[in-house]
Amino acid sequence: MKLELQNIGGFAGVHEFELKKGINRITAPNAKGKSSLLRGIQCLASDNEDVFRDTLNDDSDTGHVKLGDEYIRHLRRVNDAVQADPKDHTFFDELDKDWRNAEKIAFFTPKSRVVLEIDQNAFDVLRFVNSISGAEEIESDIRRKEAQLEEKKRELEEYIENLTTAQKLDAEVGTMRGEIQKLQGEVQELEGAIEKETGTRDLTKVGEDIAAKKQEILDLEERFRSREGEVKRYQDQYEKARALYDRLSKDIIGFESRSETGSIEEVTENLRKHERERKDLKIVKDMLDDLQGVVDKAYKVFSDSERAPLPESIKDKPLLNRASALLGNPGECPVCRGGADRNTLDEMRKELKDCATDFARAMRGEEEEMKVIKADRMELQDRIEGINSKRRERDKAKRDSNDLLKELDDRENLRDYVEEEIADKVRELEILGQQYADAAKMVQTESREQLNKVREKIGGYENEIRNNQNEMDGLTREIPDYTIGESLEDYANKKRLTLDDLRLKIKKLKDGWEHEVFGAVDLFNKDINDIYKDMGFKTFRDIEITKEITRERLTSLDVKVEHASGKTQSLSSLSKAEQLTLGLVFQISAKENYIPNFPFFVIDDNMNTFDPDRSRSIMEYLSDKAEYVLISRPAPPSEQGNLSIEYGFN
Repeated sequence: MKLELQNIGGFAGVHEFELKKGINRITAPNAKGKSSLLRGIQCLASDNEDVFRDTLNDDSDTGHVKLGDEYIRHLRRVNDAVQADPKDHTFFDELDKDWRNAEKIAFFTPKSRVVLEIDQNAFDVLRFVNSISGAEEIESDIRRKEAQLEEKKRELEEYIENLTTAQKLDAEVGTMRGEIQKLQGEVQELEGAIEKETGTRDLTKVGEDIAAKKQEILDLEERFRSREGEVKRYQDQYEKARALYDRLSKDIIGFESRSETGSIEEVTENLRKHERERKDLKIVKDMLDDLQGVVDKAYKVFSDSERAPLPESIKDKPLLNRASALLGNPGECPVCRGGADRNTLDEMRKELKDCATDFARAMRGEEEEMKVIKADRMELQDRIEGINSKRRERDKAKRDSNDLLKELDDRENLRDYVEEEIADKVRELEILGQQYADAAKMVQTESREQLNKVREKIGGYENEIRNNQNEMDGLTREIPDYTIGESLEDYANKKRLTLDDLRLKIKKLKDGWEHEVFGAVDLFNKDINDIYKDMGFKTFRDIEITKEITRERLTSLDVKVEHASGKTQSLSSLSKAEQLTLGLVFQISAKENYIPNFPFFVIDDNMNTFDPDRSRSIMEYLSDKAEYVLISRPAPPSEQGNLSIEYGFN
């Protein structure tokens, strides 16, 4: 299978490698591209931008990895970030194959999660099992549901606090309404006493008119405040629309001043120039190829060693004799009878071949330049389309601002009308006040003063009732599922049912998570000992992943190993080399259990921790577990050179 890398890691330009089924041993000195080659394959199995950034050459803005004719990953640097083309077909999005965890399982490299955690003495078996099984998605759902539960509990506490305050206010309103009824009875008694003393109800009537007029003024003032709020809202909306229009206009003017349309024509002309150059190069190369064919033929016909011997009967047959005369002697041109020795023809063949190679390289250079120019032209066209979109948005902002300005004028006119009406009502109130003062002079009893005090008290209660009612409305308006008049206890019980349902869902998710983890642990424990021994390791007699349960829930996983002597150790107490060995065993077990058909298993430099015999036994074991096994190793000082791939075990 062919692997093609362009601007990947330490490889600049296009490089091709041939991978064969079985063992592929990648050998090279340090910094010669071993890790770059393996990261290119890992990039096809990843959707991680950190991997993309480590994969693309630091000096290049574009690159790609291509494996055979099926898998490809295009990378592009955008604003210091490296992104992948989502339309590419890779291992990560392979249809009908669950290979999304292949990067965590099939790549045992210095940057893989298992190796990094072991190096930091922080390898967590439960986290590893979570990440390569379906438990990780369930755990994510659990965290999301638990966050929802906490938010619901906080909201419920807030709603109940508001509802408690609202119900206290409602009780106060009921008490004040009872007081108002008592005071209204006193008002009737006092009005009766005043009527007896004056013989008329003029004072009472004028007082009622004054109270009604005050209420009318209060209502108008409330309408005026509402109008002011509307004017302010439309004023803000108009200013935002106008600011958007000004900003878009500035962007458009700035774009137009750069003459981007002219730039497209220049880029297109530049592209045509390179197309013409490539065409000219191809014409000359074709002519060179034709000449190469002529020289090759001449080399065979007129060379001493290549020319076939003429028949012995050439002198006896006129026709053959005539042909011999036309062909001439070896090393002699039959047309001009000039020299055509083998060395001259051979030198000319080599010179033609070198020239044709130079022309082919120049043609590829022109093609690469054309690709870059086409990409720049497409990006420029996208920017022009973006500015056209801004023009449409600017036109819409202008229409919106004109509509809002008209609405603002209408609202200001309404506000002025209400202000005039308030002024009229104030003048009418002044007249009524004067009338009341004139009528009050006729009544010189204590009943009048007491009546005014009672009415003031009633007005105070009524204002307090209105304030409490507004506060109650504000407290209950934002409470979901609340019915006016519903008791605090009934509402709390109803909402707690929702919390209980959410808790039940979390419990079911935790049960499902444990089931998934326990199943994964059983799969690992079933084959890790066989894998360990089949690869030639004998240090441990038994390896087992153990569970730690607290309050009937799984809290952690550990690895216990038993030596031949019967001594047991946990994973964290082992040496780094022993931990790396078990990490490799876990990843191989994960591949066999979760992605058995994934075609690759990659080990980068980690084989250096094993002796040659152990390395060979590991490779022999892996050769049956993946179609392609890639193992890199540094070249010894005696073999320093470029990167090479050796196939098989020898």
